[in-house]
Amino acid sequence: MVFDFCISNPAFNIAKENNVAGTGGNTTLYKKATRNDFDLRVAQNGTLVNITLKGIISDLVSGYFSKYQVDNINLMDGIDIWPYNTCFFSIRKSQRISLPNISGGMAAKIFSPFKEDCFPFFYYSGNDNGMNKLFGADKKNKVIRRLPGKKSNTVTYDFTDKELDHKPKFAFSVLESPKSYTVTEEPIFGGTICYVPTDSIEQAEKIKLFVQKNEIFKEYIRRMKIRGHAFGLRYVRKFDLNQIETGKEIPREWGLIDSDFLPPQKLVNEIEKNIQRAKDVGEIFTPSTLVMIVLDFVEESESQAFKDPTKTFLDSMCGDGQFLVEILKRKVTNGIPIEQALSTIYGTELLPDNVKLCQDRLLCGQEHLRHIVERNIVCHDALTYDYSFNGTSFTDAEISVN
Repeated sequence: MVFDFCISNPAFNIAKENNVAGTGGNTTLYKKATRNDFDLRVAQNGTLVNITLKGIISDLVSGYFSKYQVDNINLMDGIDIWPYNTCFFSIRKSQRISLPNISGGMAAKIFSPFKEDCFPFFYYSGNDNGMNKLFGADKKNKVIRRLPGKKSNTVTYDFTDKELDHKPKFAFSVLESPKSYTVTEEPIFGGTICYVPTDSIEQAEKIKLFVQKNEIFKEYIRRMKIRGHAFGLRYVRKFDLNQIETGKEIPREWGLIDSDFLPPQKLVNEIEKNIQRAKDVGEIFTPSTLVMIVLDFVEESESQAFKDPTKTFLDSMCGDGQFLVEILKRKVTNGIPIEQALSTIYGTELLPDNVKLCQDRLLCGQEHLRHIVERNIVCHDALTYDYSFNGTSFTDAEISVN
């Protein structure tokens, strides 16, 4: 089956052997789950709405989904809810006709996923030891290979045949400490090193000063939950460095106003998390307040989403039904009979107790409709289920084999 809306928080409803990273932090796995839903479950002109790691943004803007209409990417920096660097987004299975809107709080004015908006940024992401074959005393070009850090108070040089420019730059280690911050004109080439090239040493010093002293940049890093500090320069909207004198100046180009400095809205997750299950299968429930924020956005974007009785909804990682229950409420509030509304709501969930709880919550005491929720809410791995909803928790292939 395919669906008009796929709405989920993929964290992660897949089998333990596939969930190699456990809960949080595995952007590759989030991307896999997102692509799976979009490719196989979203109908033509349908919409996928996901809460997921910000690492998906490059996929949305210029990567895997670059041909499709991404309507909005909300950085979620205006709310404070959990330690993960998450965003939520909406993408339609139709041809892209406009660039994604970036929304959120303060960060939406500072962050840009478009390279042309940002400072140039170089990132040697490879492991330093894995680059050993590129260096040697017999090579012709002297470069900085390592920046100051735990093992050294000075830069470390090596030789490589790679041709690199001698230009001013502000450099730092990805696993950074301020000790690694280096301004130099010398070429740099080494594992887990980043740098921002500039037109002059003076400009490089200004960027370093900005990173060290600017409280707004510090708050941006905190709200975006970026690991490290200087690494946050990667997607920062560029600004005229001539305005930086003390490092504390707020760049005019960001257009910040008083309301942008208000603290994020604190959301409370009313659902207690089972630590062991979170580690084993990534079970993280979505707080009701965040569900409301996401579905309000859906309703604002597509006015008929909960009014058209034919619109179908899937949560492929439905947990105990946080999204599905609220979707049902909105359909019923708009005059759709509960039986008809239930017949358009589907979910998959890995854990049997969550499946039962989701089914019970959707019924709202209407036991005569249990056959609908038992057909539409199934217990299965989200990445391997065939979404046949054939009245069992097995795929058609599994039934034929057994």
